[in-house]
Amino acid sequence: MLLTIRKIKQSDRHITRESGFLRKVDPGDLILADQGFTIKEDLLFRGATLTIPPASSGQEQMSQENVMATKKIANTRIHVERAIGRMKNFSILTSTLPLNMLPVIDDILTVSAALCNF
Repeated sequence: MLLTIRKIKQSDRHITRESGFLRKVDPGDLILADQGFTIKEDLLFRGATLTIPPASSGQEQMSQENVMATKKIANTRIHVERAIGRMKNFSILTSTLPLNMLPVIDDILTVSAALCNF
């Protein structure tokens, strides 16, 4: 007997839509993403903007405008990664939380983020 297991790969767009992330997006928000992240229409519908680094494939040298745009996006992403790293330092966020704490999880994240921003 031959048993085959198919791995179902869902697109980033499908995962983003199903996760509820788009409900958290407010008009005027700026979303940073990598190449190929095709949620621009979904964000425009919510009044937000999607910023993706300029493509560099097929070019010997990027234009000065594209270099500056890429640098600006990269610098912003560094700050975001540092903020995420600071959030991970809270031991309450690295452990498994019991189900009875589910109603206060948003409050825990909000307080942790506020403490990181001090």
